[in-house]
Amino acid sequence: MLGHYENFPENIHSISYFQSENSAKNLQQAILCLFQRMNHETFDLVTLNPYLKQNCIVGFEFGVADGLDFNFLDHNELDQCLKCVDETELETLDFFFTVRYHIIKDGNKRVPLRFDYFVIRFVFQDSSLVLRTRHERGTQRVQIDNLIDFIVRQINVELSCRLLMPLFSGNFKKVSIQ
Repeated sequence: MLGHYENFPENIHSISYFQSENSAKNLQQAILCLFQRMNHETFDLVTLNPYLKQNCIVGFEFGVADGLDFNFLDHNELDQCLKCVDETELETLDFFFTVRYHIIKDGNKRVPLRFDYFVIRFVFQDSSLVLRTRHERGTQRVQIDNLIDFIVRQINVELSCRLLMPLFSGNFKKVSIQ
């Protein structure tokens, strides 16, 4: 099923709660469009983690779940997802994403560092949104709470561009895996 990963891990590293005055459909459309656009953008590492002062850029690669697989969120996949969301409001929206780090050396040469890999589930319930996140592997150069904060800020910018209400911050909880 599009948007749902059948093997989403039960052991997760964080749960974040938000309130939203937007419909789940509008929120899902905004998230999908944002993640597709972020696949083609880079950010300064300081925007994700203000405590790391490296000359480093960060890029993302988002894939949307489809049963047991994830499909890279390009224009064609985005069109298919938006059509699906338009027809049926999804209860969950799952993504696999890579956080790519590149140090900028002399002469603007990009040197890759070890990447981080995450899965994230958006759970839409009435007027609330729950984010369940797991760090799959990598150095976790950016703490998970900073990463979630960055993603939510980007979602709020996207919502603002669509003249929709921002997400209101709820609780953030790091979960210890047993």
